[in-house]
Amino acid sequence: MTDSTHSPDVIVIGGGSAGAAVAARLSEDPARRVLLIEAGADTPPGQVPDDIKGIFPAAYFNSDYFWPNLEAVIRDGEVPTPFPQARVMGGGSSVMGMLAVRGKPEDYERWEAMGATHWGWRDVLPAYQAMTNDLDAPTLNAAGPNIVKRIPRARWPSYMHRVEEVLATRGRRKVADVYDGGGDGFFAAPLSQDDERATSARCYLTDAVRARPNLAIMAQTRALRLTFAGATVTGVVVQRGGETLTLAATEVVVSCGAVHSPALLLRSGIGPASDLRALGIDVAADCPGVGRNYQNHAQLHFAMTLKPGSQLPQSAQHYIMSALQFSSGVDGGTPGDLFHYFTGRISPKNFGRGMAMLACALYGPVSRGRVTLAAADPATPPRVEQRLFSDPVDVKRMVIAGRHAFGLLLDPAIRKCFEEIYLMPRQAPLRLINGTGLIGAIKTASAAAVLAAPAWLRRAIIGAAIKPGRLVFDGATTYALSDEDIVDAAGPMFHPTSTCAIGAADNQLAVVDPECRVYGVQGLRVADASVMPSIVSANTNMAAIMIGERVAEFMRRA
Repeated sequence: MTDSTHSPDVIVIGGGSAGAAVAARLSEDPARRVLLIEAGADTPPGQVPDDIKGIFPAAYFNSDYFWPNLEAVIRDGEVPTPFPQARVMGGGSSVMGMLAVRGKPEDYERWEAMGATHWGWRDVLPAYQAMTNDLDAPTLNAAGPNIVKRIPRARWPSYMHRVEEVLATRGRRKVADVYDGGGDGFFAAPLSQDDERATSARCYLTDAVRARPNLAIMAQTRALRLTFAGATVTGVVVQRGGETLTLAATEVVVSCGAVHSPALLLRSGIGPASDLRALGIDVAADCPGVGRNYQNHAQLHFAMTLKPGSQLPQSAQHYIMSALQFSSGVDGGTPGDLFHYFTGRISPKNFGRGMAMLACALYGPVSRGRVTLAAADPATPPRVEQRLFSDPVDVKRMVIAGRHAFGLLLDPAIRKCFEEIYLMPRQAPLRLINGTGLIGAIKTASAAAVLAAPAWLRRAIIGAAIKPGRLVFDGATTYALSDEDIVDAAGPMFHPTSTCAIGAADNQLAVVDPECRVYGVQGLRVADASVMPSIVSANTNMAAIMIGERVAEFMRRA
């Protein structure tokens, strides 16, 4: 370990999408000693596991990369179910589907109206452009660390071309570059990959960055709680193996994500005072907003068995390839609040090219949940109440999204590409179909046999395996979907946000100021998706990295 491990100026807790960016950018100043702590395993250059490296998101179904025993209540009145959240260097960027969208200008204007001064589109766009290395449009962005490319249309499966043509006949515009001006429409999806996944760890924690003498990295090190001298944060207590250590620093940046960042603050005595006292936690700062305001996107999946002429070659490992963003027009909705993405396959194994998926999502939810502590003990996972669809406006728009997707697939020009269509259950489809080790081998053999079986047998086996999902089109007959079917099939995406929201000092639910300094204490900032005042109408990875970049810049200026 270098000296910066023992006496850092800044400790960054969490090496995920934002945290890796914060640590790399701060350590550009050779006079600033930085320590990056990550609870999961490190993935240094040359030692990146194949399932993280690959452009099909096989890492998503490897439980080694996720927090164990973390659960969430999806809708009010339901029982908790597993909620995968990454625990590995690179965080969500190491396990996600790699869609690299930024959100709408209106998202950021809404942030500013909610008290996030200097977080409007005019403020964040330069940061996005500076941090992006867009291999398809290099003149529109700087050669930043974040690699982005699109799958050329010539490589798309035929069903995706049909989708594009049908959407055009229905008045949906084709967007040449979703980074150039935004707006609704169908587009080739920008992806965080070139020939391999472009994680935050890969893009920011390069060999050259890791060689800096003022940067130290401690992986497989869990932060238990922050330490204080009066109202000033002085460091963090961590657990590494069987050892408990107290690490001191002048400033601490918490980048643990929208579930674990508020949990760490709460365990450290920063949060609603009455809740903390009830758990026997000494109150360092009465901050009612910690853990409140939780938001997440909701989505459902249709899976389609592809006819041979619509399948990708086995060498093409493409998952998400194209997308459609559109507006519901519902009162209470926002621009671009509905989203579809289209995949090329469902598994990296050979059988995976026999099926594709259309995911349809609500990207502008208004429902809000919360993250709280079940116990003061760090070994007890936090309690997550997602409260999806607690606002009826969200129910209405999710139904619109689901019906739009199903109607699109049933268009005669498109359905010719499929044998059948299934409405998938809430359980994450990639985990349902794929696995690792012996279980993964059994699933692979079974799936290959089922897809090769006669149609009647294939439909019966798949239908039984995906309950409460079900067959909705068998090549000749379309089976009705009720509004309840659509909403019941919709579950959470893996985009939690807003639990340590930016806001004005007079906002009781604001946790951090516009430079992401935590109210009520000194020497502490939060830099991750938890600071979003409201969720962006996009997958959250690029926005989280942008937040990390901007917080590092605030600190450099200070």
